[in-house]
Amino acid sequence: MNGKRLKKWISFFLCLAFMAGACSCKGLEMENKAEEVEEYTKSEAMIFLANERNRYQNSYTGKVWQVKTDEDETFDKLMIRNVKDFLEEVKLLNMLAEERGVQLTSQEREYVRQMTDIYYGGLSEADLSYIGCTREDVQKMYTQYYTACKMTDIVTNSVGSDISDSEAKVIRIMQIGTEDVKKAKAILKRIKIDGAGFNSMASRYSELDQIEVELRRGEKNDLIENTAFHLEEGQVSNILFENGMYYIIRCTNGYDEAATKQRKERILTAMQSLKYNEVMDPYRAQHNIVFFDRFWNEVNFRNGEGSTAENFFDVYHANKGE
Repeated sequence: MNGKRLKKWISFFLCLAFMAGACSCKGLEMENKAEEVEEYTKSEAMIFLANERNRYQNSYTGKVWQVKTDEDETFDKLMIRNVKDFLEEVKLLNMLAEERGVQLTSQEREYVRQMTDIYYGGLSEADLSYIGCTREDVQKMYTQYYTACKMTDIVTNSVGSDISDSEAKVIRIMQIGTEDVKKAKAILKRIKIDGAGFNSMASRYSELDQIEVELRRGEKNDLIENTAFHLEEGQVSNILFENGMYYIIRCTNGYDEAATKQRKERILTAMQSLKYNEVMDPYRAQHNIVFFDRFWNEVNFRNGEGSTAENFFDVYHANKGE
């Protein structure tokens, strides 16, 4: 089970930062019918709200909450809204899990107990005063989050992880470009016959803004890319004509291992996100969850003097098992 994946997906379609939720009773519209759903309580929501509040404040000080977004919204209001969105999605995933009979195993419940002991036991008096949670609140929210992550894995388990290096391959090249074919021929002669250095010739004669370029297989599928992926490392191409320019390229790194690994992860995440939304979008359309409890409008990130706890998710990842 991968909680990090849930974080990525929820951020992906809600543009979230990652945060919290609250409880009471909520109405949701479903084919013009009101359905009552239990919201998270303020103390349950504050576990996540305080986590994100402290994560940013510990790094940037309390001045961060005065920053305004492009929409003229203060950063604290944006973060509170993002936490609310996040917890609405956690609630939705738990509803789906209940419908499908998905529950935590006894071993997973033991992991939750361990997480609860570690997180709750590490809260300072200032944390407890600001968050206002009990041990039972913490255990419930770890259970909810664990279940949401488990449901996410079930929803996306049909997406294979066997993306090959060839599919995701990233290479690096240097390029020279000019609109003058005679100039291009002269440059190529200097490099291939006279032994002139590619770098120095590119710096001196190229009409392109960029000399060093990263290429990702399948991204453009143009002549430059197709030629580059057939060059050996250090090999120089012949003259290539593309979009009104004459190019000469040299492969400087035929396999950027770190960049290829990162691209494989991005491709896999995109595939999983598509699968997640394929299942969750229609379910979300049926269950339009919106938390209405008034405390969401009363949360203040500028309170909580001395509260620093920001390890809810760290404790989860360190103790969730494989």
